[in-house]
Amino acid sequence: MQKFNKIKQVLAFVVIAAAAYLTVVIAVKYHRLKVPVDILSDLPKNIDLSMQKVHYTNTKDGVLQWDLLARKVDYYNDSGVIRFTQAEMVLFEKSGSGKYTLVAGTADYLKKTGDVKLVGNIAASNEAGLTFTTGHLDYSASRSLVSTDDKVHLEDASMTVEGTGMELRLDSRKLKVLHNVTAVIQTRKK
Repeated sequence: MQKFNKIKQVLAFVVIAAAAYLTVVIAVKYHRLKVPVDILSDLPKNIDLSMQKVHYTNTKDGVLQWDLLARKVDYYNDSGVIRFTQAEMVLFEKSGSGKYTLVAGTADYLKKTGDVKLVGNIAASNEAGLTFTTGHLDYSASRSLVSTDDKVHLEDASMTVEGTGMELRLDSRKLKVLHNVTAVIQTRKK
């Protein structure tokens, strides 16, 4: 009988020790977590909201205008700017027949106008195989216009065009390089 009591005492001790251990582990983990004040102090003072891995879609009258994907998004309420970092913007042509994909370091969405300003080693492409690179781009929502006054390099299967300044009209699918244009056109052999 004494052996049975001893086993009971050992088991009770093990259960109490395990419960105490779990309580200590949970308490230590809980105290290591940052409190909300610490998390907020990590944000710059002028940012009202910051999010990670965001997919933002813009529609007008039920029609998809563009998508923006980003690693990080900061919202500045005072200026009405939403900054997308490591951004990929997909612009849809008005006819719905195609799209342009633009990749940039940052993209600033201006809430008041609906415009987007992209900056930082922009690489763009469309479904037809046209690619172009530039330093910055402006998207005007009201004019359905993508433009830059920077140097631009365009390329597709049969031509290479370089120049300064560019306008791409999404509604009419017209693209113009504005100044200092150099073009190399490859003809097909018959």
